[in-house]
Amino acid sequence: MDNKKIILADGNNFFASCEQAVNPSLKGKPLCVLSNNDGCIIARSNEAKQLGIKMGMPYFMAKKAFPKAIYKSSNFALYHDMSQRMMQRLSGYSDLIDIYSIDEAFLDITGMDRVFKTSYKNLITEIKKDIETHIGLSISIGLASSVILAKAANHKAKKSTGIYIIEQNEIMNELNEIPVEEIWGIGKNTARKLRSYGIFYAADILKKDDNFYRNILGKKGLELKYELSGLSVIPVTGIEKKPKSIQRTRAFPEFSDNKDYIQTEIMMHLHNVCKKLRENNLETGAISVMLRTKDFKVIYFGDTTVNPTSSEIELTKKVNELFNKIYKKGIVYRSSGVWAANLQDIQKQQLSLFKNPQREKGEKISSVIDKIENKFGKGTLAVGKTGIKDIMENHKYKSHLDTDGTDISC
Repeated sequence: MDNKKIILADGNNFFASCEQAVNPSLKGKPLCVLSNNDGCIIARSNEAKQLGIKMGMPYFMAKKAFPKAIYKSSNFALYHDMSQRMMQRLSGYSDLIDIYSIDEAFLDITGMDRVFKTSYKNLITEIKKDIETHIGLSISIGLASSVILAKAANHKAKKSTGIYIIEQNEIMNELNEIPVEEIWGIGKNTARKLRSYGIFYAADILKKDDNFYRNILGKKGLELKYELSGLSVIPVTGIEKKPKSIQRTRAFPEFSDNKDYIQTEIMMHLHNVCKKLRENNLETGAISVMLRTKDFKVIYFGDTTVNPTSSEIELTKKVNELFNKIYKKGIVYRSSGVWAANLQDIQKQQLSLFKNPQREKGEKISSVIDKIENKFGKGTLAVGKTGIKDIMENHKYKSHLDTDGTDISC
């Protein structure tokens, strides 16, 4: 039986890479992406790293110490969209793809050398070139015969040419260079326990028999040993694990007590939550709204929906009602959020004998919004106040909502 061929494709300096993809003038420059409220640095280009700028460094300190660097406020909507484009492109190389994070995905490409009529090395080189050419994101790819080894290979790829392969006959040599605390999935406590038994490097793990791991670490310990030996026991299934709840929160660029401004943020959260629901073929049976005051007090209110739905057309009135219950004039707020819970898989729902015209209308409108956004970009068309951006710069917004509380804004 042939060894598995597993790759880990991982974005390099992902948030910074996204900013450079949409603004090529930033390429080759020391770029830093900032957290919510521009508090600290959460991503750096290679040039920023070379300057000595550290991850998590407070913005005010970095700006003072490295004034020539470029500092950008985070744009998580952009990063989410770029991630989706990257994952969609990767899925063209294998149906067995497990998305691990916003910028990481494992792919089982076993046998794809025959499908694409090329070597595995040439194939992963082509995948890297494809993502970087068509999406503009810099990525690294590690190839090995198991998930944990693919992670180790990816770590080496980031320090070399962006491509690295751990061959089966080179596993022990590779593992001799990896301290146990650097093995993916091993925390500080586990590393401490392994070192107490004389296990300091990944190669040492292979020197103990199976009973040792059954007694010391249990099933996870055995999986670790087998994976490091090159045997794939953590499969890449391609089965998406659907979320149990979906939430969108964001801190305001500046503290605010302006009702229209805060309501605009709430409606944008609702739009993003509903889009995520539709992407996962889910509907929500409960929706909640949150506001956090300047002094960090959280006000939270939720309610169930009449029928499960993924349409902001249906949820706008409910969310506005919840917002009006918790918003208090004169109180200064720092952030807001929307939660969807009691999620139901549409594919597993029992079909109704009776049509709901209002629901069908909402679903059609939502479908149109998704198609337009996918073609022209996020925020092109939205429900309620979500499409209005002037209020983000000044708090001069005049509502033009219809009497039913909904509005389409471009």
